[in-house]
Amino acid sequence: MNIKEQVSPEQWKTLLNGVSAASAYISTASGGGFESIKEILNASKYVRDLAIKESGSGYGALADELLDTMQDMSFGEARESAFDIESRDVPGMRAELKQIVSEAAELADEQPDGAGYKRFLLDVARAVAETRTGGFLGIGAKSVIDPQEQAALDELGSLLAV
Repeated sequence: MNIKEQVSPEQWKTLLNGVSAASAYISTASGGGFESIKEILNASKYVRDLAIKESGSGYGALADELLDTMQDMSFGEARESAFDIESRDVPGMRAELKQIVSEAAELADEQPDGAGYKRFLLDVARAVAETRTGGFLGIGAKSVIDPQEQAALDELGSLLAV
């Protein structure tokens, strides 16, 4: 029996959304809209590269099953499974994203390889923070984690207890 069959549809949705919530939490820590787009694209690339590895992600069964599910989802299915963020201001939105990550971490603690899933969330978040930003048309862009992103990574690290 796979993990998806062992949890409720709402719990599975929370585990799926933990990945994007962790990414968005870091992305909204600093920078503007253009930087956020680059950061989210970098997180997507990181996740995609893990999903296509034949040897598995290295994060365990829970992360692998989520990656397989994500890889097989249509755009419509992905849209249906996404949580709606109700806040329209950045602090409220960040609080909702952090809550999703917290709930996903609690669910992961009940699953085999839950610690691997939480490491996966933090590594995806770190990939967002390490996205090359700045410069002009990409020239001179640097992969520097700014203080706001580092603070957000530290918060997620504490929340995920990894």
